[in-house]
Amino acid sequence: MHLKPSTKSKRSCNKLVQSEFDCVIVGAGFVGAALGLGLASCGLKVAVLDHLPPPAQPEHDPRGLALAPSTVSLLSRLQVWPALQAHATPIETVHVTHHNHFGSLRLRHRELGVPALGYVCPAPLLQASLAGALQAAGITVNWSSRLLATHATAAANELHIETSGTRAHWTTALLVGADGIASGVRRLLGIKVDQRDYGQTSIVANIDVDAPRPHTAYERFTTGGPLALLPLGGRRYVAVRTARTEDVAALSALSEDAYLADLNQRFGSCLGAFTQLGTRRTFALVQQRARELHRPRAVLIGNAANTLHPNAAQGLNLGFRDVTALLKVLTTARTNGADLGDALVLAEYASARAPDHRATSRLTDGLARTFGIEHWAVGVLRSTALIALDRVVPLKRALLRQVIGNRK
Repeated sequence: MHLKPSTKSKRSCNKLVQSEFDCVIVGAGFVGAALGLGLASCGLKVAVLDHLPPPAQPEHDPRGLALAPSTVSLLSRLQVWPALQAHATPIETVHVTHHNHFGSLRLRHRELGVPALGYVCPAPLLQASLAGALQAAGITVNWSSRLLATHATAAANELHIETSGTRAHWTTALLVGADGIASGVRRLLGIKVDQRDYGQTSIVANIDVDAPRPHTAYERFTTGGPLALLPLGGRRYVAVRTARTEDVAALSALSEDAYLADLNQRFGSCLGAFTQLGTRRTFALVQQRARELHRPRAVLIGNAANTLHPNAAQGLNLGFRDVTALLKVLTTARTNGADLGDALVLAEYASARAPDHRATSRLTDGLARTFGIEHWAVGVLRSTALIALDRVVPLKRALLRQVIGNRK
């Protein structure tokens, strides 16, 4: 049975609230919020829930998110991008080097004829813009809520929800797990994952530089892991340093001056001296892939489906491409009068996403493993590969298309 957009009905029976939706999204982060906006714009009745409490104020988050053109296209369709554009810094060139080795690779926007290879946007601004758009669309985020159980039937997916001690029974045509690497939806569905622990942690902080180069992002592969600098405009950059997990405590304990000096030494002098270190935050790095993307009346997207090494800034963009693909499949199903939770509909989504998931996972995992080998002979091969990528146009174009989210 296809659940058409319906009038919300609630009744109290032994403190159990009854509600019916076309789609219930677990996870109110970037990806879940974007999907909710897209589905609501099609006239579907959507509910979003998250286990976290409502944010009292924007969380201090130093991350600058590298948004691919494919992501910007989605945010534009959702009418979120106009509020972000003035605060987003275009990336026109990506400069890739290997510390203490010859060879480099420069990826330029004009080589693909696009306005930019990506845009760096402050993470809190993107989250606030999506939250504001959800509110404007009349979508209430159910904070401090947990999905306790799910049971798919021929007619609907029966969900048991708990919010601040109050339990509810919801029915929905489709349940979407957008609840991150430790997805509770994935656990309830019994979907297993394949995981690789890189033994690395990223340290993220904002810095100032003395000699900025506008609209240029840097990826420098060093002993212990890559160092990326993403421009935020002016002299400000986001520094994303990857280090061995066993070294992170010592690095985090360094004084501001000592940390900046070490960072500067690893990166080099092309941007001058590093100054003004912001708050440092750490994130453990793993690759994780769900073995299945869907079960009856349920589907996984974003980090619940795939978590990647951040060395090519692909993880969030891959999640947004999940949103784009799922919106396409579900809106087509709705237009054709099909059931949103039909197995064939969800299989179509999984089939459409499989090539991108495989290619992007191989790219980030390959970079992490290849540049993690510390041997002089391997270093020579890596440098030779960078030179080849820089000079062999078909290879370079293929890499550029992957980076910007266009695999065609």
